[in-house]
Amino acid sequence: MALAISTPQTKPIIVPKPLAPVADVGVKARAAIQSKKRKKLDLILEEVGKKGSISNNEVEKLLGVSDATASRYLATLQKEGKLKRLGSTGKAVRYEMNK
Repeated sequence: MALAISTPQTKPIIVPKPLAPVADVGVKARAAIQSKKRKKLDLILEEVGKKGSISNNEVEKLLGVSDATASRYLATLQKEGKLKRLGSTGKAVRYEMNK
């Protein structure tokens, strides 16, 4: 909503109400995305706790994400020191809890 300011000798000047800074919107959006990602990472850890280990394909099916996204999630957990990679390439690669 705009505010009109007038003086006796001039026409009213319309001063627009300031909008929320764009940076604030970006911060909130990033926080929401990170929160959703953390929930998915926690779900992976929960599944590994139940089954003992998990593969990339199992993460894809569990979360309904692409192969690349599943790989990124597993790499994130590995980098955080929560999972350990077993195997080198292909279908033999599995991840288990880091002890």
